[in-house]
Amino acid sequence: MEIEVKVTATTEVAVDFTVTPLEHRFPGPPDGARHRFVFSDDLVLERIDNKKPGTGLPGSPQNRLAGTHSGFATTLRVADANDQFFPEGSMLFQYEGTYLFDGVTPDLPPDLPRGQVIARGVALLDGNFVPLKPLTFAIVGGSGAYEGASGQVTHSGPDGSIRTLKIVS
Repeated sequence: MEIEVKVTATTEVAVDFTVTPLEHRFPGPPDGARHRFVFSDDLVLERIDNKKPGTGLPGSPQNRLAGTHSGFATTLRVADANDQFFPEGSMLFQYEGTYLFDGVTPDLPPDLPRGQVIARGVALLDGNFVPLKPLTFAIVGGSGAYEGASGQVTHSGPDGSIRTLKIVS
């Protein structure tokens, strides 16, 4: 199954926590707080398999509300001039996200199965938070209709707001 959703609204909250630095590659002083970002996005269904708005899906975005995408992004590493793997100033983040297509949204599009899809991976961004590589994350599981799911999530579109979930179950 292939599901394509668009992020229409995002709520972000920054959470600070303390960790032990590894080779001093975290931002800020070695004894300073590290960053974990909490996010929650609203999603609109853009495509499911071969169905698109006007050809199997309702035309109105309001009738294609798909659920939410929420999780964490944690700073893992900020590359300095001596980094052997990443360009200086780039940042490596761990991503953990859950796509919730569930009963909390009473009027899900009828073709969208209910359940949750969990995705994880790392993202490499430049100093302006622009991806240095295409953002692709592993689908590591799910619940409900997505029990035993695997596959991947890719980000696309000019602003990265389109998420394509290629789900194998």
